[in-house]
Amino acid sequence: MNAIVFVRAAGAAAMLLLAAGSAAARSDEPPPDTICTVLGTAARYVGTTVTVRGVATTEGKVTTLTDAQCKGVVNLTMDDAAGRKRDVVSFRRTVSEKGVRADATIFGRFEATGDARVPYAIDVYSVRDVNELPAAEGG
Repeated sequence: MNAIVFVRAAGAAAMLLLAAGSAAARSDEPPPDTICTVLGTAARYVGTTVTVRGVATTEGKVTTLTDAQCKGVVNLTMDDAAGRKRDVVSFRRTVSEKGVRADATIFGRFEATGDARVPYAIDVYSVRDVNELPAAEGG
């Protein structure tokens, strides 16, 4: 009798683990790529939408997204249409007006710029998971 109860409990536990595992595997949003990954195969991404994570900073009027792992840099452009979105406005205020470095996930269109120094840019559609970084983390 105890063996039957144990088998049923173990079976129920296994079913719960399988259900939890498949629910975790079905995420609505894919994990962001790294800038290094996108720049490493840039031709594949030009003209497509990308989701990347990196450190955003603004110098003058230019906002960039960088990755220290590969020293990758892409410019970020935020047009007027995206500029009306709350997440983009908040992000722009954080990195431009406040002059803060921020770790962020950027979703936008990856384009070639024609500039030899920074050959690629992302036209920002949305921003999420923005975390201000301390100034002491020099970049």
